Amino acid sequence: MTHVDTPRGFAPAAAATRAGRVAWWSIALAVLLVALGVLVLREALVAAGRVDGEPWIAPVVDSLDGVVPSVLVSVVGVVVALLGLWLVVVALGRRVRTRLDVTSSTGTTLGLNDAARLAASAADEVDRVLSARASAGRRSVTVTVTTLEGDDVTDAVRTAVRERLAPLAQPLSVKVVSRVTAGLHAGGDGR
Repeated sequence: MTHVDTPRGFAPAAAATRAGRVAWWSIALAVLLVALGVLVLREALVAAGRVDGEPWIAPVVDSLDGVVPSVLVSVVGVVVALLGLWLVVVALGRRVRTRLDVTSSTGTTLGLNDAARLAASAADEVDRVLSARASAGRRSVTVTVTTLEGDDVTDAVRTAVRERLAPLAQPLSVKVVSRVTAGLHAGGDGR
């Protein structure tokens, strides 16, 4: 058997982040900006004589020629300027980290959704848990379990989830929420 030496001390990968926050209105603004660019291009081609037609922007600008400074114009200008500044801050703002570091020398990470799946699976394996679901954040995981009336599985679920998520570099705090459902226990009515 051949033994291959692997280099020690791999440099860990950069922290994984998701793209910046993009809402539906930012996509609408992008489409509006593209449409404005097409309109300006059309106007330039009409002015150069390459396309037949009447200019559209010049009449609109001429109709606005009589607009005088007023409170309404100032307010609209300030709102548009603040909106533009806010969009720049959001676009250049800090990205959200979506990965959790795993204790490893290779820079392995685990996604938040994967951590939630692991927690739900660990809780589902606990006796007397009928069903389990979980949601995870960067600092905590919340596990919601469904049990029968009288079954207290909170500590067992918390322990199982902590054991399952033990390989994480920063342990997550575990919150267990119990939902009780009506039903019969496997032992019948207890007689």
